[in-house]
Amino acid sequence: MSLLTIDQLEVRYGPIYGTHSVSLTLDAGETVALVGSNGAGKSSTLKAIMGIAPVARGTITLDGKSLLGVRPADVVRRGLGYSPEGRRVFGQLSVRENLEVGGIIIDKASMRQRMEQMFGYFPRLRERASQRAGSLSGGEQQMLAIGRALMSRPRVFLLDEPSLGLAPIVVERIGEIIAEVQKAEGLAVILAEQNAVWALAIAHRAVILELGHIAVQGSAEAMRADPQVQRAFLGLE
Repeated sequence: MSLLTIDQLEVRYGPIYGTHSVSLTLDAGETVALVGSNGAGKSSTLKAIMGIAPVARGTITLDGKSLLGVRPADVVRRGLGYSPEGRRVFGQLSVRENLEVGGIIIDKASMRQRMEQMFGYFPRLRERASQRAGSLSGGEQQMLAIGRALMSRPRVFLLDEPSLGLAPIVVERIGEIIAEVQKAEGLAVILAEQNAVWALAIAHRAVILELGHIAVQGSAEAMRADPQVQRAFLGLE
């Protein structure tokens, strides 16, 4: 049984569809890239998993148990972490306080230990632990958003557009950190990205969305090698 299963998911905002019959699975320790342009349905899929987008039809299960109707806070308690598009750090709070918010469901001893782990993954955050999050650079804020989501020790990590607006060298480092955390903690990751070339480089499998529908899915390696996928979705000739 897959760790996370989505079957025939439809997200609807009134008369407007966010996704049409999206189905995918995620296994422990696996990264699945959810690739597509703006409006393709990537964020709607992640928000539906977290319980913050309206599901009109379909099922979402974790360990075979439904997540439909579960409050977002309880979805986190069941083992999911979510780093939203646009980072959305708490700008008036310090870096340390942002991380504490992410670890609110764990006890104080675990909080201290987990924060040290985050500082190990993100040394820049340790240097800026007392600094207001709103004063950080875009790359630093993205690291903080990822660290905040990881504080609760999730088994499944949903990461929405982490490369958006960042320099290539920062994007490369974020990819390295994702791989590092995954190896250390056995994390399963769904990576929603417009940057298809980068996402396919770090994923095991990929699902390409167009206007809420699945256009192509398969191993990331096979997609990178497919001339049709290269032309249609990766901007390569």
